[in-house]
Amino acid sequence: MIADKNTEEWIRLQRSVYKEMESSLDRTDYVSFLQRYEIANMILESIEFRQGRDWNMIEYVIMPSHIHLFCEILGPSLKHVLEQFKRWTGHKGLELLRDKRNRFWQDEWFDHWSRSGEEDDKIIQYIRQNPVKAKLVDDYRKWPYGSWRQK
Repeated sequence: MIADKNTEEWIRLQRSVYKEMESSLDRTDYVSFLQRYEIANMILESIEFRQGRDWNMIEYVIMPSHIHLFCEILGPSLKHVLEQFKRWTGHKGLELLRDKRNRFWQDEWFDHWSRSGEEDDKIIQYIRQNPVKAKLVDDYRKWPYGSWRQK
């Protein structure tokens, strides 16, 4: 067990865990309703509605089983803003799916802080390449559920 979370060893371990989790999400067929047009569109509209209110969105992508948001939080806290977003989109998503029994989102989320312009660029490229890495498209611009889509 690593005691000090400020070591390179701890950071490498966290990156390894995150990479494996992300790879697993990209391969899953279990939950893929986020790629349904009506669900993805509702989430896109919610992301854009919150622009300038809860966040300044920099880049995002809606994948079949998860989403990536890269933004500056304007609300009281990351926790509050994400809980509000997940509560509203989860309720609407279950309505669209006509499913009142199941949960829409998992309780947890994984956050990553950027501390430089170079890190910002890496995160933006990571988000853009997510649909390519998951073999959904051969060029990220072909994936319709991202911040780069035509409005």
